[in-house]
Amino acid sequence: MLIRIGLPDRTGGDGRPGSADGRVAYGRDVAMGEWSLTRAAWCDRHHHEELNYVIEGELHVTYDDRTYVAGPGDVVIVPAGTRARYAAPEHARMVFVYGPSNDGHAAFDTEFIELD
Repeated sequence: MLIRIGLPDRTGGDGRPGSADGRVAYGRDVAMGEWSLTRAAWCDRHHHEELNYVIEGELHVTYDDRTYVAGPGDVVIVPAGTRARYAAPEHARMVFVYGPSNDGHAAFDTEFIELD
């Protein structure tokens, strides 16, 4: 099956200095997509495991009181049920993969933060 999700808007979402942007495709048990942050942070919690592969930029991922700084080619894995904070001091573009889920890959405890 081919799913055409298109290319993300490279202007940074709605054009604000702090913004997020992305596309997603769902399979039977998993989801994957591309997303980006520009001078912004996103916090959420999922009932499934989440992997983020950094394509460009620098992504800071914090969970369980530890921060991981990832660059191009790095993968950060967030365990299921864990609230994580994803931050890009300048810009980061990532591919995410969500593990199997019985709740439609829902996100909980979400928060968007513009960074100075």
